[in-house]
Amino acid sequence: MTKHEIDCEQALKQLFVYIDHELGDGELAAMERHLHTCKSCFSRVEFEKRLKEKVGQLREDKASVEASARIRGLLKSF
Repeated sequence: MTKHEIDCEQALKQLFVYIDHELGDGELAAMERHLHTCKSCFSRVEFEKRLKEKVGQLREDKASVEASARIRGLLKSF
């Protein structure tokens, strides 16, 4: 592995920084090269991207009165 390549462990450590578009140019290029050749890491990134999108969509929906009351009750029990 050369200085500009990363392995799966490094890719997974940078996964969320990559998804949030916060990698520098060199790190970004290395990550994209790795994802281009590693099906496992590519699949993980795609899963996390979809999950982040789905969670983001949940923020747009208001919880029902019943759900809000239940959540407040659970939080008070801690």
